[in-house]
Amino acid sequence: MRSWNRNFCLLAFAVFSVGMFFGIYFALFFNFIENRFAIEAHELGYMEALREVPGFLNALFIATMIYFAPPTIGGISLIVMGVGMAAYSQISGFGGLLFFSLVWSVGFHAWVPLRSLMTIVYSESDEKGEPIGQLRSVESCAMLGAATLCMFGVELLEFEGIFLIGGGVTTIGGVVLMFSSRQLRVKDENRFIIRKRYWLFYLLSFLQGCRKQIFITFAIFALVKVYGTNRDTIIKLILINQIVIFVFSPIMGRLVDKLGERVMLSASYLGLVLVFIGYAILKNVNYLYVLYCIDNFLFVGGIALTTYLNKITIPKDLKPTLAMGVTMNHIAAVTSPLIGGLIWMKFGYQIIFISGALFALISLVFTQWLRVQPMVFETKPEFAD
Repeated sequence: MRSWNRNFCLLAFAVFSVGMFFGIYFALFFNFIENRFAIEAHELGYMEALREVPGFLNALFIATMIYFAPPTIGGISLIVMGVGMAAYSQISGFGGLLFFSLVWSVGFHAWVPLRSLMTIVYSESDEKGEPIGQLRSVESCAMLGAATLCMFGVELLEFEGIFLIGGGVTTIGGVVLMFSSRQLRVKDENRFIIRKRYWLFYLLSFLQGCRKQIFITFAIFALVKVYGTNRDTIIKLILINQIVIFVFSPIMGRLVDKLGERVMLSASYLGLVLVFIGYAILKNVNYLYVLYCIDNFLFVGGIALTTYLNKITIPKDLKPTLAMGVTMNHIAAVTSPLIGGLIWMKFGYQIIFISGALFALISLVFTQWLRVQPMVFETKPEFAD
């Protein structure tokens, strides 16, 4: 942290607030919807598909914000996220759950490409893997704190009180982010682009959306619905998982810088193939707990996808291409929960995780085409005031 500048510190606080948001979300949400609304798999699929719609529109959304400073839009995005989570404390039916899930999702999906952009620009290091890993570590530290809060505070505060705290912290993070530097817009920055040069980034982002959404939507839900895993056990899983990520994220970032994107992505995808197969065929729930933690650790390898794009893109293409990557990711993320929920009802949950293994295998194959050819600039890129 000693090498962090003021802007990077403010960004780290915002990332911390998002970590608190998702620490609370993953620790409590699935037990919350099961206990309060008795949600079935196909209903969860509908909800998750609707929640991912804003990500599908991300590139168009970012294109409309080209004249606004990223910290301002990022701050507003986090405030919207905070409001959405806090509103969970007031809902009384499935309709309210759908609506406020969509509200916070709008904020989150606007935030995702802006976070990557600000991390790259605010970091003073020439190598970007390590600072991205450091922020992943900050986020996991926050999720660790959030899970601890849930473990010791949920009996006293109940679901509603914890959701209010999470929403409040995320809102504060948005306000703090607005005080960071606004000199992030590249002159003549593109609004909306699709270039052949970035085809592999688009494809891997799409496949990541298929694979990631399957696991996020159905992994914990399977533990709760199929194996009857209680709330305290889920919270302990989150705690263990975030300790691992907190320790290893900076290390993974340094390994991306040292070994290169192709090696790290290949290792990550190979591991994910095995995790998904294990989730489908193993019946001992203790093994599934281990696989859940391994899966979240392997997703840290996704750092390499951001550093890969940073090396092959030009400054005016960076933000719109990051946004297009989010859009490609969510073309898959919108449909995966919907189709997955219906498959669960018809054929059982195992087929869903076999599909995830297939997507990871396809990603592994296409990663072998990945070659980094950094863009060469005759002059230093200029940033707008």
